[in-house]
Amino acid sequence: MINKLIRILSVGLIASMLMLCGCGAESVDLSEEDAKRVANYSSDVVSQHSDKSESRLVDLATVKKKYQEQLDLEIRKQNFKGLDQAAAEAEASSKEGGDGEDGEGEGDGDTYVEPEMSLAEAIGVPEFDIYYKNYEISNSYPTAASISADDVYMGMTAAPGDTLLILHFNISNTEGLDRECYILGLRPTFRVKINGENHTIQQTILNEDLSKFDGTIPAYSSADAVLICEVSEGALSSIDSLSLIVRSAEGRPEYRLE
Repeated sequence: MINKLIRILSVGLIASMLMLCGCGAESVDLSEEDAKRVANYSSDVVSQHSDKSESRLVDLATVKKKYQEQLDLEIRKQNFKGLDQAAAEAEASSKEGGDGEDGEGEGDGDTYVEPEMSLAEAIGVPEFDIYYKNYEISNSYPTAASISADDVYMGMTAAPGDTLLILHFNISNTEGLDRECYILGLRPTFRVKINGENHTIQQTILNEDLSKFDGTIPAYSSADAVLICEVSEGALSSIDSLSLIVRSAEGRPEYRLE
């Protein structure tokens, strides 16, 4: 088959040369580079019909496939850029319409709306009642006056120039059966808003830490819990408003405490 094609190609080339000469056309002198191109092209035309040879000519289907792959890649890049831009715009909008440190609150002091769900429901334990009791300001928790020399306790102390805001809560079991209060597994997070500014609640290993509470509360009994925030002493010189922001699977409601 290959030999036949070579013969056909040779005859065709000779006939073309004779036709050019017969028409009185001037002979064409090919450069060495052009002669190599003609030779390579002729070789590739022949080798395309051979299973034992690979052509240097580009297959059209291969070109289309590579072009489509490149096009798909560019489309994906543009989609990712669009998603990133949308996320950035959403974050910027959240910060502009937020309530201070990270825009996570649900309102400010002028537009506060009482949440429809209770604090216990927001945390994820609707079978209990959770109420805010009061706050205290101290350089350490527990306070030294409340600890005897024989006690082994876990506590925390504020850094120089800072102080601790301790929020006290009550967890009540109003049912006639003992109930396990497993807030630890729900992983809620909290922010405290002091005079309109958000502050982070400290992560502790206290047994009474509300965000990590895990214990059984007997029937018709209650347990104390706390959330602790460390801030500069100046931030607590005067507290005009105090709110708690809850972040959980139930939403991000804000509760006015003071």
